[in-house]
Amino acid sequence: MAVTCAIPVSQLLYASPAWWGYLKADEKNRLQSIIKKAIQYGYLPRSFCILGELSEDSDEKLFFLARYNPNHVLHRSLPHPKTVQYNLHKRTHDLTLPTDISAVIKQNFVYRMLFSDI
Repeated sequence: MAVTCAIPVSQLLYASPAWWGYLKADEKNRLQSIIKKAIQYGYLPRSFCILGELSEDSDEKLFFLARYNPNHVLHRSLPHPKTVQYNLHKRTHDLTLPTDISAVIKQNFVYRMLFSDI
């Protein structure tokens, strides 16, 4: 089981923050079927996570690292922090949300993470 997690699952999730948002539902289902077959043949435990959950976890880890490390490569692509005078709904980040966005930009990593908890 450790080899299955180390090789095929890591290959499926390699750079997933960059491309996961651009996949269609049927493409995500095809990738998930690989995990289901590995579970069915006993290569992965029955309690193994869905590929989407694993991708979301890696997205959140990368966003956290990029947000709090000013030397991170993605830190420069994040919007500037927003200062507010009121204390309403608490967001997971204090970054300025973009307003004029195309459909393609809505699928990229930074945009997905900015709007993930809203």
